[in-house]
Amino acid sequence: MIVAVALILAGCLPATQPAEEPSVDNTTVAAPAVKVKSWPVINDFSAGADVIMPGENVTLRWSVSDAAAVTIDNGPGRVQPIGSVDVSPQKTTRYTLTASGQRGVSTAWVTVDVVERSEFLPDLVVTGVTHISGLLYYKIKNIGSADAGPSETYVYDQSNMLRDTSWVSGLKAGEEKTLPFTNYDWEGNTIKICANGDNKVEEAGKENNCYVPTFGFKYRYDFGQYASRASWRGSAGRIDYSDGDAVTGYAQRLLEVVAADNQTYRNAIEMVPPGAGYGWIEGIFGDWQEQWQAGGYMLPLELPYNTRFTARVGLSGEAGDAGSAAFLFGIKDDRGGIVWWPAIEASGDGRLHDIDIDLATYGGRKVMPVLRVEGGAEPGKSSALWIDPRISQ
Repeated sequence: MIVAVALILAGCLPATQPAEEPSVDNTTVAAPAVKVKSWPVINDFSAGADVIMPGENVTLRWSVSDAAAVTIDNGPGRVQPIGSVDVSPQKTTRYTLTASGQRGVSTAWVTVDVVERSEFLPDLVVTGVTHISGLLYYKIKNIGSADAGPSETYVYDQSNMLRDTSWVSGLKAGEEKTLPFTNYDWEGNTIKICANGDNKVEEAGKENNCYVPTFGFKYRYDFGQYASRASWRGSAGRIDYSDGDAVTGYAQRLLEVVAADNQTYRNAIEMVPPGAGYGWIEGIFGDWQEQWQAGGYMLPLELPYNTRFTARVGLSGEAGDAGSAAFLFGIKDDRGGIVWWPAIEASGDGRLHDIDIDLATYGGRKVMPVLRVEGGAEPGKSSALWIDPRISQ
């Protein structure tokens, strides 16, 4: 029965079409736009100068992206994302830029150093003094942070009287020069040397301009003092001091003489070789011993340790342009041999030359110094000057 009913019922059902599958739309639908949140970016924050003096201005510049607000402390306050502003700090100041955005805060800073005017100025000081060939040489240095223009250095004697000036063409920051006083013959007395004596250079400070040397001579042998006692000889034979002539050659001490550079010098020995071309003349010096009856005699010098021979050499003003001479310094040892140092050549160009020889190896030995001049081809034009020759310790 159940089966039949199922068949009847089945036969009574109306005929129907199969159900259709739903259609599919493959078109992409765009998502709604969303603003992306990011950190503020400081592209640049700088000052036009790192160092200024009080009262001066400096420009701050900046560039910021993705910021809702931008501020700079110590004065400017809230500013636009891109811009510049002049500030005038009276002391060293650190400026901080703060950029605020949706995601957070970014900061950057610059420091402007404010320094005193003196730190932008030169500062001239004398750093040392030496005495060579009758001249004072001094070292002058610019220890300031700016270049110094021309100035003059003064030397004062023990009574604080101005004795000579020295021209300084200029010194760059940190530069040092060695310069002479050409018209002052120092005799070992107390002196004071002052840089920028004419106050032409604006300096950081003047309290360090002056320098008082503390050195002095422990030992000094003045060749001029013993020139008349020396043993003189030349290419023409033995020479009597100051009694010779242009033919035989001669030597003499001059308390004052004009050299080829047209400057006047004191305490010089003039040596003129015999008149024939390429003649020579030399004097052998030592320690003069007075003698009651015979007049005296010369003994070797016993040199102290750490001594030097110094002199300035050149032709006299009367030698002329054609003049020439070679200057030689030698040491005659206890065995009679002479050790010569290289010759210094002088001509009629007006130049003088400094000689500075270290005699340390002869310390404690007995020697006799020798001054020699060899003339040039022009007879009578080799008037040679040893200016303030000395051995000193």
